[in-house]
Amino acid sequence: MTPNSDKPVISPVFAQALANVRYPGFDADIVSMDLVLEARLDGTRAVVRLRPLAAPPEVREQLENDIAGVISGLAGVSELELDVPEPPQPKKPAGPRPLEGVKAVVPVASGKGGVGKSTVAVNLALGLAQQGLKVGLLDLDLYGPSIPLMLGLQGAQPGDAENGKIAPVQAHGIKVLSIGFLVGAERALIWRGPILMKAVKQLLHEVAWAPLDVLVLDLPPGTGDIQITMTQEVPIAGAVVVTTPQDVALVDAIKAVDMFNHTNAPVLGIVENMSYFICPDCDSRHEIFGHGSVRPLAARLGVPFLGEIPLDKAVREAMDVGRPIVESNAASGQAYQELARQVAARLNLAPEVK
Repeated sequence: MTPNSDKPVISPVFAQALANVRYPGFDADIVSMDLVLEARLDGTRAVVRLRPLAAPPEVREQLENDIAGVISGLAGVSELELDVPEPPQPKKPAGPRPLEGVKAVVPVASGKGGVGKSTVAVNLALGLAQQGLKVGLLDLDLYGPSIPLMLGLQGAQPGDAENGKIAPVQAHGIKVLSIGFLVGAERALIWRGPILMKAVKQLLHEVAWAPLDVLVLDLPPGTGDIQITMTQEVPIAGAVVVTTPQDVALVDAIKAVDMFNHTNAPVLGIVENMSYFICPDCDSRHEIFGHGSVRPLAARLGVPFLGEIPLDKAVREAMDVGRPIVESNAASGQAYQELARQVAARLNLAPEVK
């Protein structure tokens, strides 16, 4: 196997043994999580190599101990060569360019779809505006723009600014721009890498955002071209990662945090969305997607835990008619207001005194 190959080479005996090694804090094993690149016997020497892993030292140490424990018990093994590499630091391009007149850029990201990322982005932006901050919201979910619907802006069109830039739409006290304003709601966006990257650059640098305290970015799910281009184009004040308590979502949340670590962009913290449901008939709390796993995950990743947002039918109803829940006094609205207060505090932002 060549050192740079990404195709796993794992002997059946080793695969069976390593299937007993759980990633610390999760039920999944390192084989099913596709973390093992090489596991074989070379004479009497066991060779085990994992994929580059961004993990705290204590997690890395536990993995090494657990792997050594299961491999040492295999027949014919007298020594172990174990490699748990850290990810290489990416080569940075010329460097991100600050957006003129914008104090802080805050992307809202998720490792997978369906966790309510866009809902969090919209309510976070409006929650920050409620604190007297000047806020913009950029919909970078180019394949699935939902912000026009959530803000009741279907059919809105951006204008032209005096400096030749695009003038964002003004709504709910914030500046808003979405590809959904420029492309019909029912039209599929069939763009690939180079075109996507050009669009991201234009939406960031060729829009009259100033003056803003915060520009919130609603990113698409995953860790693809749009996210990478965004981190290369503008300095990030801090990212907010959204997840639900399910294990399948948590694994992807780790990837989202890892992406920002790779690009040297700070993470403000993780939000646990759809954390619990309060039954309107019996007033009892139901933890539909599980509970209690996001806070310790944040601790293991070394990032703050930003709080819990309940699963609330009122959120869906409000967003569907363009009235974000943060503008109400509902419990979920108050949860978003608290999230916005935490983000503003971590950014050390306060409205200007007039």
